[in-house]
Amino acid sequence: MYLRSAYWMGAAKRGAEQQFQDLIERELLPAMRAMPGVHAVRGLWPVKREDSPPELALQVVVEFASLADAQRMLDSEERKALRPRVLEAIALFDGSLSHIEFETRS
Repeated sequence: MYLRSAYWMGAAKRGAEQQFQDLIERELLPAMRAMPGVHAVRGLWPVKREDSPPELALQVVVEFASLADAQRMLDSEERKALRPRVLEAIALFDGSLSHIEFETRS
């Protein structure tokens, strides 16, 4: 299995918390689930923190059967079409967005 994680480090802008969460949960995640090559998408919202973790507001995990499927999603027209909505979410956020890709081996 191959995973791509998006890390939203920081916090939604003051007063935009619900709008940010709604945009992610009601639009971005469902749209990502429909993209070619995607097996599953999960939005992970922290509820408890221990041991001085980083200021993670949200982690989005996208699962694929293979690296080739991840590349299909990254190259897709559906992903390009969703980009303006992602930029809207970024505009509601104070912080940074970055990605890490993982391969499971067990």
